[in-house]
Amino acid sequence: MSASMKYIHAVRGSFIACCVFILAVIFLPEREPLQNVELILTVSTFLFAILAGFFLSRLNARYDKIISFISDEDSYWLSFYRASFVIGGKFVDKVRDEMDKYYIAAYDSEVGNYYYKQTTQNLENVYMELYKLKLSASSKDAEVFQVMLNCLSEIEIARNQSSVSTRERLTAGHWLVLLLLAFIIVFFMFFLDLPQPYSQALTVLLSTVLVLVLLIIRDLQNLKLGGYALSIESGQEVFESIGKLRYYPQSLIKDGTVDIPKNVKKYRVGLHNPGEKFKIKVVNNV
Repeated sequence: MSASMKYIHAVRGSFIACCVFILAVIFLPEREPLQNVELILTVSTFLFAILAGFFLSRLNARYDKIISFISDEDSYWLSFYRASFVIGGKFVDKVRDEMDKYYIAAYDSEVGNYYYKQTTQNLENVYMELYKLKLSASSKDAEVFQVMLNCLSEIEIARNQSSVSTRERLTAGHWLVLLLLAFIIVFFMFFLDLPQPYSQALTVLLSTVLVLVLLIIRDLQNLKLGGYALSIESGQEVFESIGKLRYYPQSLIKDGTVDIPKNVKKYRVGLHNPGEKFKIKVVNNV
């Protein structure tokens, strides 16, 4: 697996941008004020605020929806697993193994982000194991079968909803407009007719905020708000509930988008690329 760079989340990225802008206002030569610069800044900041606000609102609602869908999916999987104990025998072991593979495949694809196709076969395998059961016609068996079937149905609904929501992303055109407006604002901030110290401070602060807003939009689109992969902890609790060690893809560890709790003494790390044969090692968290 190729080495991954650290993920630069919004706060870290804006801090780096702030340092760059400070150097720019210090070392760039003095500039003559331009005419109508205030008008250009007013129009461009107004347009940027409208577009950025609209995209932030949509992406934040999308982020919340996906978290809800994933938590629903986790809860239905656990309900299905616990109901399987009524059947007992090898069925429980097969369900546990398929759930383990399902969540590993989901994490390899970054949970909540286009994992539908990668996990479909594991869900189908659970369906097949359920259909193979030779249950009696007693009301208890029929009731348990219906409960498990309902759980799988709800899982499928949550998967579909999550899959649709993850495809609501900004297009290249949207990003181009946002970046163009941000560039115009930053560029013309250097030509404000204001006392120099005040102008320099305003240029640095406003430019940094623009970068922060753009990076927050990017984090929301990538489902990594705050620099952490979406809903990792919820799925890790599923691993523990079915008696499996927690699982973290090596790529997410390297880019810093997962935070392994200190109380977790042993966990699994995936060394393979998404879609490849599983290559997993157990790590002791000393």
